[in-house]
Amino acid sequence: MQVPGYSAPRFARPPFAAAVVAMFASVVGIANAVEFDERMKAPLAKDAAELRSRAHDFSERAAVARLAGAAAVVRDRNLSAARFDVEWQLHRSIDARQSIGDLSGEGIVDRGDGTYGVDLAAYPQWNDPAEQLAGLLPALSPAALAAELSRRGMSAGDIGKLREYIASHDVKAATAAAALPVTLSFSRVVRKYDKVKRPVPDSLVFAYIYQRERATTEARRAWAERLVDALQPDSVRVLESYFDEAKSTAVWAPSDSRAGIDGMLANLRLPDFAERAAAEVNGVTP
Repeated sequence: MQVPGYSAPRFARPPFAAAVVAMFASVVGIANAVEFDERMKAPLAKDAAELRSRAHDFSERAAVARLAGAAAVVRDRNLSAARFDVEWQLHRSIDARQSIGDLSGEGIVDRGDGTYGVDLAAYPQWNDPAEQLAGLLPALSPAALAAELSRRGMSAGDIGKLREYIASHDVKAATAAAALPVTLSFSRVVRKYDKVKRPVPDSLVFAYIYQRERATTEARRAWAERLVDALQPDSVRVLESYFDEAKSTAVWAPSDSRAGIDGMLANLRLPDFAERAAAEVNGVTP
């Protein structure tokens, strides 16, 4: 995206920012660190009919994928991206308090107060096993988790592999490292707009949020994929059964997606923003 009436100059990446991106690409294992792309807009459905069509198409695709088990779903990068896109569009419509139409056939039920309920047990396509593995396993007590998985039939060897993987692969660090190049490159775009004294469009900010969250979602999926690849298929099925019992009804509620944009942009404009961002990724309070 170009600023109207202005030919944007090439901005050289600050040496510190370049070093940070290179460091985390090698240490955390990101082969191709993804930066912010001004040309890529966040997807938006034009109306409820389009949302319904996209939700239906995704549901059918996810149902077929789930026939092969949770491990196959975790490994399916394209399915993960499709889920992210359709949920992004649904949530953006809910945030804007726009009608998403009748999606009860896909398990998304209007609760009559602007929120929507999703029965994850009956409609598992809206439940991402990679997010469960990456989000919940590191937070559980290792001893309690080991005891429960052993009771369910996981071998001692795979319980050890699971514990070692969680201890040696920091999912939060991997997620933050995936977001870092997107954030640093977007901060340069913000400065470009500041230089020509033009406001940063909300659409561009939402494109940044979309790209950042998509990158972090993929980082968590990749973390989960490496985990299931380290375990025997029977052990992955034990994990699947463990999490299946915890499924409940999710509530999708509107949020003020516009709130906080000014504060976020102000943070991105800080002179030492790159140093602060790197310190946070490295677990150091700036």
